[in-house]
Amino acid sequence: MSITRIILIIAIFAIFSILLLVVSFQNQFINIDLEWVTGLLIILLIAILLSFLLGFSIEYVYRRLSYHSRFSKTTRFKKPRKIKAKLVLSVNKKIFIDYYERVYGREDFLGILLIDELSFIGKEHFRITHLDDGFYIEDMDTKNGTRVNGKEIKGQGMIKLKNKDSITVARVMNARYLEENVD
Repeated sequence: MSITRIILIIAIFAIFSILLLVVSFQNQFINIDLEWVTGLLIILLIAILLSFLLGFSIEYVYRRLSYHSRFSKTTRFKKPRKIKAKLVLSVNKKIFIDYYERVYGREDFLGILLIDELSFIGKEHFRITHLDDGFYIEDMDTKNGTRVNGKEIKGQGMIKLKNKDSITVARVMNARYLEENVD
């Protein structure tokens, strides 16, 4: 049962409890002969039973009336392959790429490069984007540029990355792009 269904049953229970208490006090359902606590327990038990009955009835009607195409009933969907990728830096540090699109800059390399070297890397230096057919890299029109396998990619738009590509950021940091297909 999902959390929304549980909340629905609790809400229905609360409504039935309040209604039964109001009706019982108006119609003198709780007799003087019964103890007050026993009468209250009977009312709560009736409210619980009615709330579950109504909650499951609503769920049954919802499932019967909700639209399901024949395609969704008869077709199994295979989960798409997850592609894990990472940048392995020259100091054997790894940056895992787990976003569909992310911009990398000098803050991502704090503690890896010297402060003097960090000043050559732009605040937003390059972008790595995940599309259906793989990962792409794009230089963000930075002053010192980005190279893939020794070729400058500044101003060329998105360039598809291949496994074991060499990426040079602002001529101060080298990284190797690695990906691993996982089913």
